[in-house]
Parts: sequence; structure tokens; C-alpha cells
Amino acid sequence: MKQLLYFSFLLLFLQACSKSHDDKAAGTADVTNRLNFIIDDNLFNFSAFNAGLGRTSYRVALAGPGPYTVLVPDNNAFMSAGYANDQAVLTESADVLDNMIGYHITNGTWELDKLPFAFNQEIESIGGAKLYVTRWVRNGDTVVTINGTRVLSYNLQASNGLIQVLNAVLQPLVHQKLTDAIAADPQLTYFNVALQRAGMKGLLAGDPVYTVFAPNNAAFVAAGFPSIDSINGADSAGLRSLLEYTMFPGRKFVYDYILTTGVTGITQQAMLNGDNITVTLVKTGVDYTGITVKGVGNAAGIPIQKANVLAGNGVVHITSQVIRENQ
Repeated sequence: MKQLLYFSFLLLFLQACSKSHDDKAAGTADVTNRLNFIIDDNLFNFSAFNAGLGRTSYRVALAGPGPYTVLVPDNNAFMSAGYANDQAVLTESADVLDNMIGYHITNGTWELDKLPFAFNQEIESIGGAKLYVTRWVRNGDTVVTINGTRVLSYNLQASNGLIQVLNAVLQPLVHQKLTDAIAADPQLTYFNVALQRAGMKGLLAGDPVYTVFAPNNAAFVAAGFPSIDSINGADSAGLRSLLEYTMFPGRKFVYDYILTTGVTGITQQAMLNGDNITVTLVKTGVDYTGITVKGVGNAAGIPIQKANVLAGNGVVHITSQVIRENQ
């Protein structure tokens, strides 16, 4: 009997040791498979994001239990955003990096290719800033965009969350109102004064959401407004008519048009004044990469100089010409 008890205790002891070893191994695997390690291990694609992450407190957060979903722009995305290499990211200001990296991290696990999203459905970054997700089926393919930016790869697994790979660096939400975003951009000084003269500043400072195709300063000069004084001296009703043809209610990113436009590559957009502009998709190689916009009075489509400037109550696309309603 004593011998039987001895072997029974020995068996229980060995099982306990084995379980302890397995638990320890599982714990080690969990820690080394967390988001910070996954990003660090994929330096061929993620080295620029990893460089920025290392200068923020978010690296420590991504080593924790989470879960988090990290929206990682690949290295090509950082190059397109003006960062030639990792060193350029490292020399960026700490405040800019903190806002940028934090805007690409969300709490929880978001399987973006599976969850049913509304068009530009709101989610929040880890700091509470808004992001807008659209899931769309085009030509049989499921396409997901965030703030109009395509998700290239979905659901790269880590033990404490997921990574979604983007083709552009998202611009953090800086301004809550469109009026603030417009006033802060030196390219839009004339447009800002025109809004004031036309009595429309309040419209874009309210709660309703708008999309604005804002002409830059050079566009106003070419349209017959050579100076700020010329805008201040213009007929306010005429300016209002011009400006109402540059905006419409609702939020549309450039890629939203690519998703929703049919095989012709051309669609109509109703503007605030009730008239339409023509939106034409721009193709680079085999892919649609942008749009032009054309009013009734424009001779040709107008390129978008800067797209998807996000505000809390809408989005601004800066154009190189004024969208004209009349010849």
C-alpha cells in the first residue's frame, strides 16, 4: 500500500511539473508573439512605422496584454508621405510622432474584412480620435478603406491583437471643424476669406457634415480674384453661389468614389446648390488611384491637389481650379 501511494504521489508531482513547464512555455510564446515583436520582426515592410513606434510610449502598450488592432502603413506608404527612410521618421518631432502613431492604434480586435461596416462607419483610435471604415464589394473583391485609405492585408495575428496593413499614412484628426481646418491651411487663405464674405463660415462650423472641394489661392487668382481685397469687395451673393457649387452634405473620401462608381468610371455628384459636378476616376496602370472633378463651366476635369483633409464635421479636398457653374 505504501509503495502504491508513493507512486501515486510521484505521478501527480510529475504531472504538475509538466503542466508548469507547459504553462511557462505558453506564457513565453504569448509574450514573444505580441504586437511589438511582430512589428519589429517585419522590418522589410514595417521598419518606418517601427522607428516611429520606438519613440513613443505606445511600444510599451503593444507589449502588454491588449487586445489592440494596429493599422500599420507599410514602408511605401511612409515614403509617399514624405519620409524617405527610417532616419527621416526618427528625426520627426516627438509630438507629431505621438499623434501619428496613436492614431493608428485602436482598442480591441477589429477583423475589418469580416465585420459588417456601414459606409464610413466611425470607430475610435486609442486616444479617442475618430476613424472612418468602409467595407465594400467591388468587382467581386472585398475592399476595406479607413479614411479613404485602402487596407492591403488583413488580420495579421499576434497574441494580443491584430495588425491591418495600410497603403498610406493616416493623417490624425487635428481640427474638429471644417472652418478651423480651412483657416489653418495657407493654401486656402482666399477660400477662407470668401467663406467669410459670403456669410458661410457658420455653415462649416456647425454639426452637419460636409465634403468641400476647396480651390487653392492660385485657383482664385486664375478665376479673377487677384487679391484678398478683391474678394472682400466682391458681391456676397455671387460668392455664395460660387462656393455652394464646391461643397455638399455628407463625408466622401476620394477612394469612396472609386468604390461606388460604375464601369464607365464617371459619376455625378449633387452639390449644395442643387446642381451636379462630374467626377471622373483616374487610372494609374490597371488601378484607379484618384479622381478629377468638373463643373459645367470648366473646360476639363480638375485634379485634386491634396485629398482627404479630415475634420470632425467633414473632409476637404483641395483643388487647383475653381469649380465653375457657368462658362
